Amino acid sequence: MSILRGWFQGLGIVIGGAIAFSANCAFAQITPDSTLPNNSQVTTQDNITTIEGGTQLESNLFHSFKEFSVLNGTTAEFKNTEGIQNIISRVTGNSISNIDGILKANSPANLFLINPNGIIFGNNASLNIGGSFIASTASSLNFDDGTKFSATNPQTTPLLTVSVPIGLQFGANAAPIRNQSQASPNGAINSFGEPVGLQVPRGKTLALIGGDITLEGGSLTAVSGRIELGSVAGNSLVNLNSNNQNWVLRYEGVQNFQNIQLIRRSVDGSEIPSTVDVSGVGGGNIQVHGNVVELNGPFVRLRNRNNGVGDGGELTITTKKLIVRDGAQVFSSTRGNGKGGNLTVNASDSVELIGTFTMSDNRVLPSTLSSITTSDGKAGELTINTRKLLIQGGAEVSTQSSGAYRTPLEFIPAIGSGGNLTVNASESIELIGTAPNGLPSGLFAGTLGSGDAGKVTIATGQLIVQDGAAITVSSELPKLLPNAIYKGDVNNLGSAGELNITAHSILLDNQGKLTSNSESGKGGDISLEVRDLLLMRRNSQISTNGGGEETGGDITIKAPNGFLVATPFGNNDITANGFFGSGGKITITAKNSFGFVPRTRADVEKLFNTRDANQLKPSNIPTSDITAFSQQNPSLDGIIQINSPDADPSKGLVELPVNLVDASQQIAASCSSGEKIARSSFITTGRGGLVADPTQPLIAEDAVLADWITLSPQSQNRTVSIQKKIVAQAQQNTEDKSQKVNSANEPTEIVEAQGWVTDADGNVVLVAQVPTASPHNSSLTATSCAAK
Repeated sequence: MSILRGWFQGLGIVIGGAIAFSANCAFAQITPDSTLPNNSQVTTQDNITTIEGGTQLESNLFHSFKEFSVLNGTTAEFKNTEGIQNIISRVTGNSISNIDGILKANSPANLFLINPNGIIFGNNASLNIGGSFIASTASSLNFDDGTKFSATNPQTTPLLTVSVPIGLQFGANAAPIRNQSQASPNGAINSFGEPVGLQVPRGKTLALIGGDITLEGGSLTAVSGRIELGSVAGNSLVNLNSNNQNWVLRYEGVQNFQNIQLIRRSVDGSEIPSTVDVSGVGGGNIQVHGNVVELNGPFVRLRNRNNGVGDGGELTITTKKLIVRDGAQVFSSTRGNGKGGNLTVNASDSVELIGTFTMSDNRVLPSTLSSITTSDGKAGELTINTRKLLIQGGAEVSTQSSGAYRTPLEFIPAIGSGGNLTVNASESIELIGTAPNGLPSGLFAGTLGSGDAGKVTIATGQLIVQDGAAITVSSELPKLLPNAIYKGDVNNLGSAGELNITAHSILLDNQGKLTSNSESGKGGDISLEVRDLLLMRRNSQISTNGGGEETGGDITIKAPNGFLVATPFGNNDITANGFFGSGGKITITAKNSFGFVPRTRADVEKLFNTRDANQLKPSNIPTSDITAFSQQNPSLDGIIQINSPDADPSKGLVELPVNLVDASQQIAASCSSGEKIARSSFITTGRGGLVADPTQPLIAEDAVLADWITLSPQSQNRTVSIQKKIVAQAQQNTEDKSQKVNSANEPTEIVEAQGWVTDADGNVVLVAQVPTASPHNSSLTATSCAAK
């Protein structure tokens, strides 16, 4: 027993020693090295580690550490004298910096932390500094006089400088930076009402510049300031520009980038989102620069909101590929008198917005890029420059003059105008599907109040809008909460914006829509310039309909060398209708159009056998129609003008032979020889459609064909009735045209000749029945082929 007792006692001493060693290490995570002329001095008392000394050259103070980490519940405080503008610290050892406590500086100086091994900000990490904060995994900080403060090649007597830092130089590898901070010092929250995480003072810069940058349930806040996220590969140089102690980073010399992620983190069954927020008076600036930038999950957000006067700052994402999915949001807004900041995405390869998130109260949160005003100021501009844009599953890109609830039951609409939405996608734009609640995926610019909606301008190679997706500019009342009151003038909504699209081809399929509608104002104008083909299938729509006393908007389709095609009974409509006001103007210029039927209000009345305005809807007609009329006033039809190039008179002409053949001699010879007359025929058959011109390039495999469609049981009877009327009208037109021929009592059936007769001039006349020869009729001589 004594041996065992002694063994356990010895083990207890060993374990206790290990614990004591670990505790000592907890307060020795900041260790200075000896590479400076005046080395840093580190002392610890209670939970505070004080950092003094260092080498000062005028306004720059340099610190160098072998290791630098701040544990949870502890504070690392930089002490320095007045006049210091930049506290520049480096880590020359091989360990990652784990920051889970407080970084503090007792002056308004900027703080630089350079560790090429990597930096992790834990859940409790926070900043208590007076200036900007730049954390980087660069190998050195470069100055404008050519000197470098290097963490990978420290000198015993370094050439320190009094000049301004101008760049972050990375070595062969760029280590990652991770932020999980949800700190809320003194209860501080951001504009979302959530913990601020890492925060710098108002108007200052917060920058994370390294390899892969990951915000995993981590937040960054810079009220009216600037946030920089930059992910670069090894051997990169990121330029630093100082402006009033505010730092702007430039990437002109960077050849390769790494990835940036904003995602959620699961803690005890709860999901913590990541946020980046620069909202404040005047707004701030956000710049994100990486290879692939991904925002994933509900309430994962980048936001720049202007709460005051003056123009808001810029929110810019520069990447190869941007992904926003499952309820994540990127938006710029204003709720003051000032203009909202502009939102710009430059993605060399693609932009993808995918899906939504359904909350516990069944509200749907779409994945979003948006620019909004909720007050007097104009919303900022939203611009996307990319090769391919994909929006699906209820996601959206939008600009809006919106509003806000002053109380749960009062909605105050904005006065300011919505911003313009511009998309330049060199290859393609695909808008697909709807959200679970039926809201469409798409591109939108709208107004819910007296402010005008912005314009939507699109330039692309191929535009595809399908499965309920839409591109819409609108002026309409909001869908309010139950029992809520709209505090604006319902009769004074701003105008719907313009929709301008330039594309090589446009496909609208399965309820794909291009619309510019207004509830009480003039419908916005739609302009489409198509190089090759505009194809509409399966209940698709192009419409600009006016509300109230206002007119429908104008639709202009220019395809001078292209085609407009719709399935004849596909119910694809082009409309510019008014309700009480007149219809708008539809102008179509194309090489040719197929499948569309222009209709007046009178045509629609005749088909439905009613003048009830609520039933005079082109969408209730199974054909593909073009309409521009007033639903209430029969005398206020709009204008439909379809322009096609004049037919080439040389097409279809055949040069006649010079030497004519006497047909009577050939017929007589055939009968006299007893040989059967050979018959030739030319038959074309198929499932309907238009046979291609053999002299022109094919635009389908062999023809432009009309697909068969299956109608729903609910609409079968109505559709059959309307189709019968359409067919009856076509038959009536045919009968009218042939009336003159029928009145001449000409035979309506062609039968095989049974013989011929010879008239007084010797001409042969074929007859269906050989007359009986009569001595009194000597001018005709009857001859039967059978007799010969």
